[in-house]
Amino acid sequence: MAKMELEVKILDIDKEKFIDKLERKGATLKEKTKQILYTYDLATIYSRYIDILLQLQEPESEIKYDTAISKLKLLFFELDNLLNDTEKMELKKIIKYDNFSCLCDKENLLDYLQKEEVSSFIKKFHNNPKKWIRLRQTNSVTTIAVKHILADDSSGLQQMLETEIEVPSIEEANKLLEALGFSYKSYQEKERVTYSFRGYEIDIDSWPGIPTYFEVEGNSRDDLAKVLNQLGYSIDDSVSCTADEVYQMYGKSMFCSRELKF
Repeated sequence: MAKMELEVKILDIDKEKFIDKLERKGATLKEKTKQILYTYDLATIYSRYIDILLQLQEPESEIKYDTAISKLKLLFFELDNLLNDTEKMELKKIIKYDNFSCLCDKENLLDYLQKEEVSSFIKKFHNNPKKWIRLRQTNSVTTIAVKHILADDSSGLQQMLETEIEVPSIEEANKLLEALGFSYKSYQEKERVTYSFRGYEIDIDSWPGIPTYFEVEGNSRDDLAKVLNQLGYSIDDSVSCTADEVYQMYGKSMFCSRELKF
């Protein structure tokens, strides 16, 4: 199931004092969990592009051609969400457009894709740092998710597209991903306490080596500002970013070693 996440974090909280505040405001404890997470990189953008291009150049059947076009649309959506303003200007000089997605419906699509300048442009993109696979075990529930950070919009909030399914176990899921050619990049542990508060879920996250923070999801910036105000915070007190970026704020990295444990 795919969903769009809009969430903010309040960093460096006193866990026990914040829990006391929540309970005094009527929040109810939903669950306490210890999470085990594995992350995996997807295949590189350029390798996927070359594979698609080969299929389009030598289509064995209409089905294979249509499949390649579908894969290309997904890849171009991913690329468009990576481009900064300078790269958009550079791309426009090459194809006369500042995004790739508009090419998919062109009758002369292959003419564009076979340009050496296009191939050289895409070759700069390796593993997408804004899209990855996450395997997570939360108590007895295990899920596989593809997390995709989309391009910034006017809200100032990080937009995360998440597609997630439940799987039988972390061991079986790991074997499945390995059979598909993936090898996990990192193993991580996290403790989470979740409260229900006036229709929102408040997640209090403790990671190894950094102060505890809480996060909350909402439907819009105004929605998130409202719930933060009810908790005694302003939207300006919050950050909207990944856990890895939180580590960077403390001068650390989640990926300095392959395992992150308490």
